[in-house]
Amino acid sequence: MLSEKAKGKQRAIDPTPDLVEGQTSDAPAESKDRPRDLVIRFTEGSPDLTISVNKSDFVRDVKHRIRASRPELQNRRLRFIHSGRLLTDGTLLHSWLVSLEERQQRAKHDDVASHEILKWIHCSVGPVIDSKEQEAEDRPLQPQIQPVRGFDRLASIGFSPEDIENFRRQFHSQSSSDYLDSRDFETEEEYDEHARALEEQWIDSLDNAGSATLSQSSTSSTSVLQGIVTGFFFPILPLFFMQSQKPPVFWEDGQEHEPTPNVIFS
Repeated sequence: MLSEKAKGKQRAIDPTPDLVEGQTSDAPAESKDRPRDLVIRFTEGSPDLTISVNKSDFVRDVKHRIRASRPELQNRRLRFIHSGRLLTDGTLLHSWLVSLEERQQRAKHDDVASHEILKWIHCSVGPVIDSKEQEAEDRPLQPQIQPVRGFDRLASIGFSPEDIENFRRQFHSQSSSDYLDSRDFETEEEYDEHARALEEQWIDSLDNAGSATLSQSSTSSTSVLQGIVTGFFFPILPLFFMQSQKPPVFWEDGQEHEPTPNVIFS
């Protein structure tokens, strides 16, 4: 029988099953677009509040709903915190929740339905906000652009999301060291961060390999040039050693001193 680790890797490399009768290919898209229920857990001890998050909701929109549902928080500063991370007002909360569901499902290695995953977030209640902060919250917001990491960078060169997901599944399932299954991650963010870091290292290793190839090519070209120059000048090098040296002059009249003949015959 397969172990839990082997089962998880087998599920990672299995192809996507065919659609059953009556199921359409738009079902995953509809599942991602549906509203999400988010449990707001207040740090000051107030009862939890469940908010429905739509696809176009920002963090600031959810804060307005909290203030509308809890009049005592009407003029208080609210901050959303999850796993030590502060979510700014310009964050698209629905997209963030969808990515959280995907990370939790990958971390558990189980076919857990998205509606069975409990999604909650801490809400820090601060002091009363002043007029300037109120004006800042009323300004129009734009979605924050998160820097792409890992295989997500392939989208900029024309790869589709399906291709990127296929690359990621094969990359993490065919590892001989089994680096993700051998480590215990406390949160889903740590799991996702480690996986993206491994993908970044693999992509950077390809760039370094290309640079090393260019360096080796340059070295080999230099060696060929040195060989050509040496081969061209080698035939005339003996001429520099075959020149006869004149003996030194020791007489005032400028006559050369005749060398003493060698009386030793071999």
